Amino acid sequence: MSKPLPIKLTKHASSSVDLQKRSIDEWLHDLENRSIQEIHLGLSRIMEVAKMLDLQLPACPVITVGGTNGKGSTVTALEAIYHGAGYKVGTYTSPHLIEFNERIRINLTPISDEDLCQAFSVIEEARGEIFLTYFEMTTLAALWYFKKNYLDILILEVGLGGRLDATNIVDAQLSIITTVDFDHQDYLGTTLDAIGYEKAGILRPGKPFIYADINPPTAVIDAAMQLVAPSFFYNEEFSIHEQDASWDLVYNEKLKLPSILGLPKPSIQLKSAAAAITACLLLSHDLPVAHAHFQMAMKTIFIPGRLQLQKGSVSTLFDVSHNAQSVKLLADTLFKFKKSKIHAVFSALKDKDIFNLIMPLKDCVDRWYLAQLDNKRAASADMLLAIFRDAEIPVEICYTNPLIAFETALKQAKPGDLIVVYGSFFTVSHVMANRRFNEISN
Repeated sequence: MSKPLPIKLTKHASSSVDLQKRSIDEWLHDLENRSIQEIHLGLSRIMEVAKMLDLQLPACPVITVGGTNGKGSTVTALEAIYHGAGYKVGTYTSPHLIEFNERIRINLTPISDEDLCQAFSVIEEARGEIFLTYFEMTTLAALWYFKKNYLDILILEVGLGGRLDATNIVDAQLSIITTVDFDHQDYLGTTLDAIGYEKAGILRPGKPFIYADINPPTAVIDAAMQLVAPSFFYNEEFSIHEQDASWDLVYNEKLKLPSILGLPKPSIQLKSAAAAITACLLLSHDLPVAHAHFQMAMKTIFIPGRLQLQKGSVSTLFDVSHNAQSVKLLADTLFKFKKSKIHAVFSALKDKDIFNLIMPLKDCVDRWYLAQLDNKRAASADMLLAIFRDAEIPVEICYTNPLIAFETALKQAKPGDLIVVYGSFFTVSHVMANRRFNEISN
C-alpha cells in the first residue's frame, strides 16, 4: 500500500466573522486545494474534532453502508423506504454528481448553501491546528447538520474502505457491505481478503451485519464471527426469486423475518434492494415499516448517472462505473443495444485500473472518444492514449474535456446510435451538468 504524503498542519488565519462571509464556492475551492494528496486515511484527527463538537454519537439509529459497488443504490433504497414510511431521514453519500449539496440530504432534500456554509464555518473554527481533508470536513459538516435537525434514522455511505474511513467514527446499529472487489488497491490492499478486512471495519460487536453478494472474503466472515455480529449473507440467510415483472425476497426458515413477495422491479440491482429491505426488517422493532412502503419505494427509486438512459434520435447512456466489476455490469447492459452503433466517451482517474475499465467494452464499442478531466487525480492524455494502444484499440485524439468529446461523438453519431458516457463520476457529471445548463439556456 502506498504511503501518504506528510501532512502539514496549519492554523487557519481567518476569523469567525471572515468564515461566516465565505460563499459555498469559496469553501469548496479552499477544501479542494487544501492538500496535494486528497486521501489521508485515519480516524485520530477527525475523531478529535468530532469529540469537541459532540458529533460522534448521533441520537438516532445509524446504518452504515460500505462495499466496492452498489453502495449508492443501497443507500438510495433505504432512503426511499424510510422516507415513504414517514420517518425523518438523514443521508450522507459521496461523491456528488452535479452539485456538492447532493451529498448531505434530509428527507431527499439536499442541504442549502446557507446551512452548508454555516456547518463548514463551525468545523473550521473548531479544528484549530488540526488538519482535516476535504472528505473529513464534509463528514463532520454533515454530522453537525444532522445533529441540529433531530433525525429518526441516519444512513452513512462509506467513502473509501471502511476501517479508516471518516464515516467510521460513528457506531452503526446495522452495517451493510454490498460487494468486495478490486478498487483503490493502493490504499486497501492487493487481495480480496485485504480489501475485505478494510471494509469489515464498519462492523460493530453484536450488531446486525448484511453481506449483499456471493462469495464473501474470508476476512469478512472472520470479522463477523469475532464480533459476534448477527450475520445475513446473500444466498444463505436471504435470497432473490425473480419473475418477469416482479421479484420475491425470501428468508431462511431459521430466521423470523417474513418473506416479501410480489415486489415491483426497481431501477437498481435487486441485491441492493434486498439488502435495504432486510436492514429495515432487522430494525423494525424501533422503526416499523409496512409492506406497502417496500412496494412504493421499489417503484420510486432513481439514481442519476447509474445506467441512466436518455432516449432520443441518438440515445445517451450515462454510467458512473469506475472499477472492473461495475464496468462488467455496464458491458452486460450494452448487449441490449447490440443492433446499434455504440460510441463511448471515456475518461478516468490515474489511480484506477484503466486497462480493465476498457477491456470489457472493447468488443461492443465501435468508436471511442477520450477526454481529460480537471482533477488532481486525473489520468493525462498521454497516459490514456498509451493504455488504449496497449489494449490494441485505435484512438488518436484525447479531447481537453468530456463535454467536447461528447459533442464530437454527437456529431459523428447517426440516428439509432448510442453514446455511452462512463469511467468516472467526473466524466459523467461534466457532460450531464453542461448539457443540463445548455438545455435550460436554450
